[in-house]
Amino acid sequence: MAHLSAHSIDTELQTPSCRRWIFAAAATTCRQERFSGGQPEMVAGAGNHLDLPVVDLASFDLRTAAESVRKACVEYGFFYVVSHGVEKGLLEKVFAESRRFFELPMEEKMALKRNKSHLGYTPPYADKLDASSKFKGDLNENFKLGPIGDEGSQNGANQWPSEERFPFWKETMKRYHTTARATGNRILSLIALSLNLNAEFFDCPIGFLRLLHYPGEVNESDDGNYGTSAHSDFGILTLLATDGTPGLQICREKDKHPQLWEDVHHIDGSTLHRVVAVGKERYSVAFFLDPDPDLVVQCLESCCSEECPPSQSVNTDAGRGRQQAASRGGGGRPEMAAGAGNRLDLPVVDLASPDLGAAAESVRKACVESGFFYVVNHGLEEGLLEKVFEESRRFFELPMEEKMALLRNSNHRGYTPPYAEKLDPSSKFEGDLKESFYIGAIGDESLQDDANQYPSEEHLPSWKETFKLCHATALDTSKRILSLIALSLDLEAEFFENIGAFSCPSAALRLLHYPGEVDDSDDGNYGASAHSDYGMITLLATDGTPGLQICREKDRHPQLWEDVHHIDGSTVHRVVAVGKERYSVAFFLDPNPDLVVKCLESCCSEICPPRFPPVKSGDYLKERLSVTYK
Repeated sequence: MAHLSAHSIDTELQTPSCRRWIFAAAATTCRQERFSGGQPEMVAGAGNHLDLPVVDLASFDLRTAAESVRKACVEYGFFYVVSHGVEKGLLEKVFAESRRFFELPMEEKMALKRNKSHLGYTPPYADKLDASSKFKGDLNENFKLGPIGDEGSQNGANQWPSEERFPFWKETMKRYHTTARATGNRILSLIALSLNLNAEFFDCPIGFLRLLHYPGEVNESDDGNYGTSAHSDFGILTLLATDGTPGLQICREKDKHPQLWEDVHHIDGSTLHRVVAVGKERYSVAFFLDPDPDLVVQCLESCCSEECPPSQSVNTDAGRGRQQAASRGGGGRPEMAAGAGNRLDLPVVDLASPDLGAAAESVRKACVESGFFYVVNHGLEEGLLEKVFEESRRFFELPMEEKMALLRNSNHRGYTPPYAEKLDPSSKFEGDLKESFYIGAIGDESLQDDANQYPSEEHLPSWKETFKLCHATALDTSKRILSLIALSLDLEAEFFENIGAFSCPSAALRLLHYPGEVDDSDDGNYGASAHSDYGMITLLATDGTPGLQICREKDRHPQLWEDVHHIDGSTVHRVVAVGKERYSVAFFLDPNPDLVVKCLESCCSEICPPRFPPVKSGDYLKERLSVTYK
């Protein structure tokens, strides 16, 4: 079992005979509480069927309980827990305090806004757990508490509502935190036993409590948005308690396409999950249990072998892993694709990694086997990308005559209308469905005909500054990636710089817009028809709308096209029409136009000669562009 975590959900149901509170503990546990006057029943990770394993934390037969845990984790990712120790009265107090806090005016809640340690209040839209979501953020608001009493650091201290307004808040949350942590430790003991380890194997975990509130009414602009977008929790165990309002969904096979999302009651886990908007307020309380921040997380020796190696590489400690996940999914830095496939087990290249050799080897393996890889710590901040997409949307919403006034010039800078580009010359259609806008390095306007073109500052006052920053940042990111590519080819990291590839490179941003509705005459046409990019490197960021496809073996017949999410690369790819608007931003980096491109000496020999003759970069690009545009 490579990944272990647990969730607990609490749901309140009304039945003729009793009132139920349900806890769920995920991927490894889900707790359910049933109240009939005594101690409630808890759920600890499972699916949405009542015949899932039930684990009794008071059982004397620990081995049987551990085997039930193992079976549930392998087959479902969830199981129920009873005799968990969390009393009904305590949960009622926790939810009462939570409701009272979220009913406060926004200015009072914002006075306790989340600090550097992610403790405190987070308003709606500030978290975005699914980086591919087209929305600015998730609908929920929440409040996070760390270990209570451990406030040595001013920036890392818990924050508290005023005792005058909330006299019982601190004591209630402290008691619940302590109880939930004890319950989590008991569950972790069973997980350890299920892996043939000592019961005390998982020692001294750290607990975090998160109060969540989902709005009842949703604006039209948020139609289709989620209370909590699709995500997998990234801690060791999560216990989740809810107030019984429906909305939770899980996807057990996140790599399956299309994904199958199931409505569930009071069940959650590290299986991919989300919370849909159901037109009714919803509250929940999540307790996250994580290892010591300095603990190195790796696959257990008993769970891997040469035939079955670890599915995840050892590339981070527990604390850094949570920080990365928080920055990706909680309003921080998004993840970008620099060529990769559509599976989460593809190499992830960390541009901040001190181990350049390992990163370069990952790049080499990805390029040879897939043609794609992910990049994190790339330097493009979420706020900048949001501005880029906002400026892009505003431009493409302009009337056609205003856009055509900025028609692409002789240097391919400016607007390209629908059907003007045909990436696949064999296509039977007039041209591709998309419209686009090219932007070169801003500030280089020495040639009048080749200068960038700009929308009026009256309509788009922030356009020039936004894209100047984006262009410069993307160029820097591309250079860092190319250094790794050089290392992967047994060259010096500065190889491309030393040969002059970066001396006045041809680098361009391209804003793309794919229409939502397609006419009958375009049935079967593509937003961007089949093509291979023809520059050095391409970085692609999308708004999360599906449509991108890749073909890893372009010479195979029939070709196999695979659906992918916000991923791009030099492998053959295209964009299908999905009946929904789609935006993306591509950054193309090409060498200096006068640079002669030829096969590296280390990549050819008498037995394996170069496949292509040397060619000037600029001549090659002109040839490709002349075929692409009519």
